Amino acid sequence: MHTQAILIMESEASQPSASWSRLYQVADSYLELGYHLEGTQGFLLGQVLHPGEAPFPSAQVTLISPKGTPLQRIETPLHTRFRMAVGPLGKHHLELTLGPTTFHIPL
Repeated sequence: MHTQAILIMESEASQPSASWSRLYQVADSYLELGYHLEGTQGFLLGQVLHPGEAPFPSAQVTLISPKGTPLQRIETPLHTRFRMAVGPLGKHHLELTLGPTTFHIPL
């Protein structure tokens, strides 16, 4: 089942595409997600937060190309930061899987 994540807050740097940070609600959890450049290399940084004890120990994060092809997939424990090296982010999106539910997160 795919569900749309809910954007709660967004902050962008003064230069477009240079960096941004966002907070999404994903069911009863939250995804902190940011993008920044180090030289010419872009990075997605984030963590999944859950108040109290979570019913699942980890989340799966998948970077999807504009054509729908999975480019990277990582498994990350909750409350632990993850980092993905990425190229230019066109119409890419993330899929965040928590238990049986997968959330769509536009980039």
